[in-house]
Amino acid sequence: MLVKKNVHIAHMLNLLDALLAPTARILVARGVMFPEFIERMKSHYIAAAQKQADNEGTKVTDSRLSVMTGLQRRDIARLKDEKLKEKRVHHLSRLVALWQTESYPKSLPKSGPDPSFEALAQIVHRDVHPRTMLDALQSAGTVSVDGETVTLVATSYQPLAGTDDQIAYLARNVGDHAAAATENVLGHTPRHFERAVHYTKLTQAQIAELETDFVHGEMEVLEKISQKAAGMKRDGGGIHRFRAGSYFYTEKGKK
Repeated sequence: MLVKKNVHIAHMLNLLDALLAPTARILVARGVMFPEFIERMKSHYIAAAQKQADNEGTKVTDSRLSVMTGLQRRDIARLKDEKLKEKRVHHLSRLVALWQTESYPKSLPKSGPDPSFEALAQIVHRDVHPRTMLDALQSAGTVSVDGETVTLVATSYQPLAGTDDQIAYLARNVGDHAAAATENVLGHTPRHFERAVHYTKLTQAQIAELETDFVHGEMEVLEKISQKAAGMKRDGGGIHRFRAGSYFYTEKGKK
């Protein structure tokens, strides 16, 4: 029995290598120190143990949480009631989504009554000046500005590399993907859709061709689902959310 447990732990540690390697790269790049990472990880361990105990219908005590996590009880007493911040929908992403799905024309007056960029921006977030949103969208290449006219030129808001907006975007996308995969492994029903295609020994030109095909196909699917979901949301009455995404990753391998 102990041998099986050790093998199981070894597999999980291999999983950690795959998950933590890119995480460590971005944390180091953004100046997050290792003790800060450990402290945040303690909170997530405690939250996961509490959820598992609740699902099993067992009494949750500090001693029980200590056994499940390996953390000391003083850490558990200090951190178990700490509320981790919820991920919020970014206002620029929401603005572009509304622009696409609420029958707005592709080109809008910069200011004035609805329909205008100013009116749309105020619907999304009244505490942020429309000019601030416009500058961010223009810098990211999401909109173009010609005099007093603003035109939507991209199907989604893609934050500039290295910005806090991009970090938030990464957290939402990777977080939901990891959650879907984790729940599948833990036996969640119904299973979340998660598929990938993987090939090696291809040339750079072949990869580029495949990536072009993939991007075009995925954008068609995502835009179709976005339009349909927007129509459903207008009907109201729901409390659930979803995220559907895709990725294409390539790297140079060994011969």
